[in-house]
Formats: sequence, structure tokens, C-alpha cells
Amino acid sequence: MKVLSSRILASAVLALLCWLVLIGASSKGPLLKRDKVIILSTTDVKGKTSPCG
Repeated sequence: MKVLSSRILASAVLALLCWLVLIGASSKGPLLKRDKVIILSTTDVKGKTSPCG
């Protein structure tokens, strides 16, 4: 029982630390800017962008 409670406590502390880091790293401003264009692209294994590459 002692091992289980220590694991639960360690998991809770780790989750709290992760949550605090994510809150601290979050952006304060808007995530997307309306005057910017974001282009997402994918390639196949050989680096070709043509369809059915």
C-alpha cells in the first residue's frame, strides 16, 4: 500500500509540474494573426510532392 500511495503522489506532483510549465509557456496574445499565411505541405518518403509519388 505504501508503494501505491507514493506512486500516486509522484504522479500527481509530476502532473502539477507539467501543468505549471504549460501555463507558463502559453502565449498571451492571439495564436493566429490575420495578416499571415501559413502553408502546410507534406511529402512522401522520397521527398516528392507530386500526387501518388
